[in-house]
Amino acid sequence: MNGGPGGEPASGRLVALDVFRGLTVALMILVNNPGSWAHVHPPLRHAAWHGLTPTDLVFPFFLFIVGAAMALSFGRRAAAGATRADLLRKIGTRTALIFLCGLLLNGFPFGLPLSAEAAADFGPARVVESLRTLRVMGVLQRIALAYGIAALVVTVLPRPRAQLAAGLALAAVYELLMRLPLVAGWGAGSFAPVDNFARLVDLAVLGEARVWRVDGLAFEPEGLVSTLPAVVTVLLGYAAGLLLHGGRPLGERLRALVGAGAAGTAAGLLLALVEPVNKQLWTVSYAVLTAGLAAVVLAVCLAAVDGRGWRRGTRPAVVFGLNPLVAFLGSGLLARVLGLVRVADGGGVTVSLRHWLTTRLGEPLAGPTGGSLLYALANVAFWLLVLWVMDRRGLRVKI
Repeated sequence: MNGGPGGEPASGRLVALDVFRGLTVALMILVNNPGSWAHVHPPLRHAAWHGLTPTDLVFPFFLFIVGAAMALSFGRRAAAGATRADLLRKIGTRTALIFLCGLLLNGFPFGLPLSAEAAADFGPARVVESLRTLRVMGVLQRIALAYGIAALVVTVLPRPRAQLAAGLALAAVYELLMRLPLVAGWGAGSFAPVDNFARLVDLAVLGEARVWRVDGLAFEPEGLVSTLPAVVTVLLGYAAGLLLHGGRPLGERLRALVGAGAAGTAAGLLLALVEPVNKQLWTVSYAVLTAGLAAVVLAVCLAAVDGRGWRRGTRPAVVFGLNPLVAFLGSGLLARVLGLVRVADGGGVTVSLRHWLTTRLGEPLAGPTGGSLLYALANVAFWLLVLWVMDRRGLRVKI
């Protein structure tokens, strides 16, 4: 953990980027923690398959921010005299640690009982089974791989044109894998849930027992093939980050960022005419469209925070943005605990603590859907308090 003054971000940070990151992390906690998945407002749901909702912007926005922050961070490290070998060691360590955090989140509590009911039926076989069926991929794992690959690209290929070529190559490989008839009955241009090539690869490499299930179908939304265009999202964020520094006037940087965002949004919409916008497959149209929108939002944050000087009221977002790993990993582990701990609900019936809090506290105030939202908002407020205390004490968890 690294310390800094609690009232202001660490020296050299771009506050607008911290605000954008913090808003994204807070929204991620909100959409990941409803009181009941059966009662969620439509904008807080992912698209069932093809399509785009506000919730579908959260993950690509975060990866875009990873790329933008990487441009600023690598620039500072290079100015401080870091060598390519130094950067490569840092990239490898960070990628591995973030991936391991994802495995921890996926496996927790690794078969160990968190309630009296589970304890009564507990044995070593539970732990073994949890490891046998441990989901390999996940959100943090995708962040790790997308960051790691993109960081290698920009380190080995320092010229922007070479980085652009690498991004185009990754997108082309994805398109070829998804569209060529490489295996009978799979792929060949299918972007349907059952027979797309990305699912074939995940089942073959990861195994059906180690992937997520979507409506009963074994399918990995953070899969291997779909990580390729996710790397493109990070690279596009890196390109945007290059526009944010270099000593150019703020107005010039803003115009460049807005222009790039508008171009990316338009290109994504045009690609959507020939390829569906799909988060779970992370299609190229989805990657380009969401990166364009992210650039526009980042420009708005930059204009407001650095251009207009609107710092008042942004502190909660900055607090979330300074410790994103704590917020995401902590909220995920807490959600798992609240879902597994059982409490009495009357008549000899036990329910999860999450269910009890939602039905006993939230629903009487706002009904089923409103109560579910109140529970999610309470999660955001709780983690804001935790992160605020950390910030006041100058605590930064960095990998």
